[in-house]
Amino acid sequence: MKMQAGILILVMLSAGCDSSKPKTVSLYAAAGLRDAVEVLRAGFSRQTGMEIEVDYAGSGVVLARVQKDPSADLFLPADVWYVDRLNELAGLVEESVPVAQLIPVLIVAKGNPKDITSVVDLTRPDVKTAMGNPKACQIGRLSKLMLDRAGLDWEHVVDEESLTVNELAIWVKMNAADAAVVWASTAATVADSVEVIELEAKPDEISMVNCALIKTAPNAAAAQAFIQFMAGPEGQQIFVQTGFAGVEKTK
Repeated sequence: MKMQAGILILVMLSAGCDSSKPKTVSLYAAAGLRDAVEVLRAGFSRQTGMEIEVDYAGSGVVLARVQKDPSADLFLPADVWYVDRLNELAGLVEESVPVAQLIPVLIVAKGNPKDITSVVDLTRPDVKTAMGNPKACQIGRLSKLMLDRAGLDWEHVVDEESLTVNELAIWVKMNAADAAVVWASTAATVADSVEVIELEAKPDEISMVNCALIKTAPNAAAAQAFIQFMAGPEGQQIFVQTGFAGVEKTK
């Protein structure tokens, strides 16, 4: 598939006079977006010759890291809240573009041996519950919001906390936890080992993923080209194929 004309123009501008030296774009991204980002960066590199260097961690962690890195070009956390927070803290956001949506689900062991049907069941003493750390990752912030709205106390429900949503999925897959709230896209990566229980998520319990261009980005034109690639038809198709919801669609 050919790139859009606007992206091609940005790519040529970013190359400058020294076309023999490919640009490397520095991206800080939420760990829960890894599956999509790896496909996106490979496709973008094939079409432009530019490399995307990614630092993955929980959204709260990459929020802290990107503020300390003068070579950062892009920031892609698991919710636009972190983009807004970055701008509040450091005024570093030049542009913010929505590229995907993340839907929370509850995962349990294959066959659902403990008959878990909702977050209310997580209060049972025989259920070991794992959640993301609210200060480290978006799935943790969202999980706390959902428990609060259900009138459930975090300390009485959660037995283990993780810094990333990917680890939560592995814990349930390996039977180190009975249940965890993860993204639907993350659940899809362990679909052979878990059962998925859909949650009736309110609009503000669905995460809008925005990619931010950093004001001090050394490779701003190339970085903006990658944003356009993610938000364009090909990028949106990649997000959907890797289990995410596009910006125009929720489940």
